[in-house]
Amino acid sequence: MEIRHLRSFVHVAELRSLTRAAAFLRISQPAISRQMRLLEAELRTTLFHRHGHGVTLTHAGELLFERSAALLTEFENLRQDIAAPGRKGRAVSGVVSVGVPISISSMLAHPFLETCRNLYPGITLKLVEGFSSLINEWLLSGSIELAILYGPPSGNVVTHVPLLTEDLFAIGAATPENRARPFFLPRELNRQRLILPHRPHPIREMALQAGIRSTSVIEVDALGIMVELARTGIGYTILPAPAVSSEVAAGTVVRIPIRDPAFSWPVSLCYANWRPLSPAAEAIFRMLRSEVASLVHQGRWSGRLAPSADVALQGRGKGRSGRR
Repeated sequence: MEIRHLRSFVHVAELRSLTRAAAFLRISQPAISRQMRLLEAELRTTLFHRHGHGVTLTHAGELLFERSAALLTEFENLRQDIAAPGRKGRAVSGVVSVGVPISISSMLAHPFLETCRNLYPGITLKLVEGFSSLINEWLLSGSIELAILYGPPSGNVVTHVPLLTEDLFAIGAATPENRARPFFLPRELNRQRLILPHRPHPIREMALQAGIRSTSVIEVDALGIMVELARTGIGYTILPAPAVSSEVAAGTVVRIPIRDPAFSWPVSLCYANWRPLSPAAEAIFRMLRSEVASLVHQGRWSGRLAPSADVALQGRGKGRSGRR
């Protein structure tokens, strides 16, 4: 059994598609299909049910999927120990890429990049912004090492370390009526024209669970356009406070609480658990948790901090993961 075949299997299983896994791994679909056939031949079992919409795991495939993360992590631990003996005690250095949602990138970037440069001059930090679904794909593909993601955990390959529970608001034009409105109920929003991302997206799922099924929805996957449409009074969008902090301060839009139920979602710091974090990534991991806590305490990030979740890094030693 080749390690590269096992890595490919994990991506196919998580993404439920040979085509998407091939794109993430930057190999052709015939190549990844051949890898899966070889793996099935060696194990003498069928790992996938193949159908027109992708693949699903068989019972044997589910068993292999559950064990693959541990196997890949141990292999990476061994590889790092052999490739870099005596690394302990050296200055931390390396390149670390972090995926950040568009709504918080401007709030997080300046202070965090400056702090990183002062504390770890040997680390090159790359912040990449995008919607949560895209960031999750980058994380699975190995394009980034860390990510801040919205919504509940999904899948077995990504470890989610809770940061906070963030509040979301209805965002509308700064009219006298909206300024005077104390809150929205979901049934009231259901009667409004809404500006929301395409499904699947945590905001859309949250709205559906609250009974918001408005037939008048403008679907937009660009944060700037969503806010601009709300500013002009075309409709209301639903976003966390940091996404519109500058517009609220300038008085061009207002944010209105949503009640009964309130809208909130978990925000987590995530990494793919099939490979260990590098020492540089571990340092950035700790810094990010500290920076987020500081932003919440300062009132710049509206939400409630999660209890300490250092378990994910305890006992990692030379990159060994505290797996969930």
